[in-house]
Amino acid sequence: MIEIEFPSYYQAADRSSVKAQSYYVNIIRINLLSMIFASALSIYNYQLTNSKLIIYMISGLLLLLSLILTIVLKIKKYEDIWYQGRALAESCKTLTWRFISCSEYFEVNLSLLEAKERFVNRIKELSKEFSELSKIMDSRTLSLPIITHKMIELRCQNTIQRKKYYIINRIENQKKWYSNKAEYNVGKYNIWFLVIIFSQIISFISIVLLIKYPDYNWNFVGLFTTISTSSISWLQIKQHQELKQAYTTAAQELNHIVTLSESIKTDDELSKFVLDSENAISKEHTLWSAQKRK
Repeated sequence: MIEIEFPSYYQAADRSSVKAQSYYVNIIRINLLSMIFASALSIYNYQLTNSKLIIYMISGLLLLLSLILTIVLKIKKYEDIWYQGRALAESCKTLTWRFISCSEYFEVNLSLLEAKERFVNRIKELSKEFSELSKIMDSRTLSLPIITHKMIELRCQNTIQRKKYYIINRIENQKKWYSNKAEYNVGKYNIWFLVIIFSQIISFISIVLLIKYPDYNWNFVGLFTTISTSSISWLQIKQHQELKQAYTTAAQELNHIVTLSESIKTDDELSKFVLDSENAISKEHTLWSAQKRK
């Protein structure tokens, strides 16, 4: 399923989350770079007063920018919007897959009207649970259908068709996403770890040179110490290592679950299978949220 085939609340929450995440990460990035540039301006010991004054003014502006961005993060609460949007979007997605697969609470013995009523009521409950987020979500997106034609079309298929569609478009797709994200986070973690080690080595070499040549005008200690500290902060924000472990575990669990799908023949068996799969996916999201809020 593509994005427009999911409920309006999923689309609105997903877009709000992605937008807030982009703002949050970019502000942190600019904040850290401002401090690095401010440190870079102080690596040379200028002798002329005018030169020192210019450097101090530029450094002051960069530090002021960093302060303003920190205040913006506190006021706008982009991080909270990011988490809440992701939680609401994932909850809507899980409900959608349960609806189209005739899983628990949306069983096949219900009429289409009854299933639709249950789905809409559950969406209403979620909107109340995330009432603060609902106030800032895009009203144009929220005006789109809560139950799309694709959702109804898939729900009306037979058991084998629904099972096949769910395995390919939910389980296999999610497994691939988890695996790709796990590898991505391993690569990013290794890169930033090397940056930290390299910066600390350069800082150590710089301080040794200053000890040997106290009158030396170039001082790289502050710059590379700031780079090292900023890199560590960036790693803590992105949590590549923790996410790699969470995604790997989720992919493995889904792989174990999908092996049980061959024996599924009835709607009750499919319902239980979908419920187990969605619980495994929800577990990964819960772990992600917990890691992010540490």
